[in-house]
Amino acid sequence: MSFAPPTTATAPRTWTRPDSEFFISTNPSLLSVKAVNEAFGQEWLYWGTPFPEEVMHDMLHGAMSFGVYKTIQPQPEGEPFTPSTETTEQIGLARMVTDGTTFGYLSDVYVLPEYQGHGLGRWLMSCISEVFSKENMPYLRRIMLLTGDKRIQGWYAKVFGMEVIAHEHRPDIGQDLVFMCARPNAKS
Repeated sequence: MSFAPPTTATAPRTWTRPDSEFFISTNPSLLSVKAVNEAFGQEWLYWGTPFPEEVMHDMLHGAMSFGVYKTIQPQPEGEPFTPSTETTEQIGLARMVTDGTTFGYLSDVYVLPEYQGHGLGRWLMSCISEVFSKENMPYLRRIMLLTGDKRIQGWYAKVFGMEVIAHEHRPDIGQDLVFMCARPNAKS
């Protein structure tokens, strides 16, 4: 018996809300290196710094990137939803570094401050949770992340069943981080 070579390629998905200007997509053609670098240059995004464009491009496209977008040009009435870089603005991101089967490392989660309070962060996590669910990834063994945001640790515990398993002192960013891990499909 012969097997096809392994792949982590997953068909892009897009989530929309009825009567909303916001959507979330894993379509790599919508990712904006410029928008992410601008966010990484902001003080509130304490863990990141801008990268050369080619490095940022490789970082975004080497992971399963979930972009959060605002539609800046409405779709014509009756037309199917077909977002493009000309009709949207990237306002958030979450990257899942993954092999597409057994492992995921969640990184670089943000929504621009001016768009917070619309439930976009919760919606983003629910989209990631859907993709990394037992139904979609039955062999998923581990999801991990680092965070310095104490208030969000409870959210990750609730959404992914994460537990704090270690602490990391990070004087370079002026705060301590916790390492969280979940084993969603582990046998008890």
